[in-house]
Amino acid sequence: MVSITHYWKNRGLEVLARCCVLAFCGAFLAPVHAAGISYKAVAIGEENGWIVLDLLQDYQLSPTMEEALDNGVPLTFETEVILDPEEASFWHSALKKKKIRRQLRFHPLAEEYEVLDADTQVRRRFATRDAALVALGDLKGKKIIPARMLKKGVFYLVKVQTSHDIGALPLPLRPRAYLSPGWHLSSRVYEWRLQP
Repeated sequence: MVSITHYWKNRGLEVLARCCVLAFCGAFLAPVHAAGISYKAVAIGEENGWIVLDLLQDYQLSPTMEEALDNGVPLTFETEVILDPEEASFWHSALKKKKIRRQLRFHPLAEEYEVLDADTQVRRRFATRDAALVALGDLKGKKIIPARMLKKGVFYLVKVQTSHDIGALPLPLRPRAYLSPGWHLSSRVYEWRLQP
């Protein structure tokens, strides 16, 4: 006959084992908040004599960046666009490099988020972080290069990448930010061919 103390000791281990298995499975089934920048849509074409870029990006901030933002630290993002003839040599400098800078900031007193376009100096305010992140990733009609500078019949390679600019953080935060993965946020390099 099994004693009651022996039964409950074994029963307790069995319950503990089941909880561990459920927790282990739950870790794989729970949605993961992966920080990063991804592209939803990319388009480039000619408009009013310019090669123009439209981008729709999705921003997922790291918990470190979310905490800093909610404490009033501005986050600056830079989208670099490189355009070059496809047949250009490795040592040849790019035909055009353009940097598009935007800043995301939270104003604690007003309880509003702000997105600043550094090119146009246009500021837009939002009640929620999600709305601000959508606006941050919506770039339309960004002029890259005059269309006359591209030769007809030549294929050009366009590369686009967006990253968080750690160098734009307030000076006291920079040393720690350079060493912490929570501050390093970037997209993959998006690349495609263009023929004017």
